[in-house]
Amino acid sequence: MLGIGGTAQRDRAEAQAYFIAAAGAAYEGKLIPVPGGILVRNDSGEVIGAVGVTGDTSENDLEAGSVGIKSVGLTADG
Repeated sequence: MLGIGGTAQRDRAEAQAYFIAAAGAAYEGKLIPVPGGILVRNDSGEVIGAVGVTGDTSENDLEAGSVGIKSVGLTADG
């Protein structure tokens, strides 16, 4: 949504809560700034997709998704 992965969103929320609150309002409350939301980038660094993982801790969700993305030769940006 913001062009940054879930970990960066969480860090931004901690540093600038007002920004994430405004972004959340713009997305009608559909923004969850936690690890587990992972951008998928190609070799050129372009975002070509995204993966969302849930079911464990945010950090474990991020790790699980990143392993899958890397297994097909792409870059995970969570």
